[in-house]
Amino acid sequence: MAASGSSKSSPSKSAQERRSAQREQLRQQRQTELRRQRTVRTIVIAAITVVALVILAGLGFLIYKSTQPEGPVPTPAGMSEDQAYLSFGAPEDSGKPVVEIHLDFMCPICGQFEEINGEDVQTMIDEENATVNIVPRRSLDSQSTTGDYSSRAAAAMVAIYEEDPAAALAFMQLMFANQPAEGSAGLTDEEIWAYAEEAGASESVKATIDDGTYVRWVREIADPYAGEKASGTPYLEINGTPFQDWTTPGALADAVEAAGSGASDGGGQ
Repeated sequence: MAASGSSKSSPSKSAQERRSAQREQLRQQRQTELRRQRTVRTIVIAAITVVALVILAGLGFLIYKSTQPEGPVPTPAGMSEDQAYLSFGAPEDSGKPVVEIHLDFMCPICGQFEEINGEDVQTMIDEENATVNIVPRRSLDSQSTTGDYSSRAAAAMVAIYEEDPAAALAFMQLMFANQPAEGSAGLTDEEIWAYAEEAGASESVKATIDDGTYVRWVREIADPYAGEKASGTPYLEINGTPFQDWTTPGALADAVEAAGSGASDGGGQ
C-alpha cells in the first residue's frame, strides 16, 4: 500500500512544481515589464525636461535680447546721423531754393503728386535749380495687409540712394508708376528688387534691401521728423513754407523759380 501511495503523489507534486515555475516565470515577466515601463517613463521625462529647458533658455535669450538697446540706427554712408531726408539736386549750401517733399509709397495721393509733378521735380534736380529733399515715410504701413509695405519700400529707396542717388530717384518713379492699391499686401520683396535693378541698382544693394537695413532709419529718423510737420502725405515745403498748390500742373515749378529769383535778388520767397 505504501508503494502504491508513493506512486500516486508523484504526479501531483510534479504538477505543483510546474504551476510554481509558471507563476515564477510570470512574476519575472511582470517585473521585467515594470522595469521596462519605468525606464521608458524615465527617458520620456528626461526628454521632456531637456526640451522644456531648451525652450526656457530660448525664451530667456529672447527676453534678454528684447531688453538690450538695439544700438545706433544704421545711417547711409555720407549722411549725418540726424539727417532725415534724401537730398538731390543743388548742394544744400548753394543758396538755391530748398524743396522738401514727404512721400509714402502706399499713398495713392502721392502717386498723383508724382504723376503731376514728377517731370518738374526731375528737371529741378537735373538742372540743380533747387535742393530737393525727399523724406520717405511709413505712415501707411497699417494700410498694407503685410503691415510693413511702406517701411520696406522706403528702406529700399534709402539703400539704393546710398549707392547712387540717381538710381534712387528712378526707383521712386518706377515704384509710383507701378503702385499697388491701398489695402493690398503691396509689392513683394522680389518685385521691389526688380524695380531697383531696373532703376540701375547693383547686385550689392540687394542684400541691404533684403535685410531691411534701413527700416529703422525710416521708422526712427525720417518718419518722426516728418510727423512733426505733417501727419499725412504728400507734404511739401519751399524754403520752410508749406506749399499746397501742387495739384495744379506747373505750379510747383513756378513757385520754385520764383523762390530762386527772390533769393538771387536778395529777397524772400
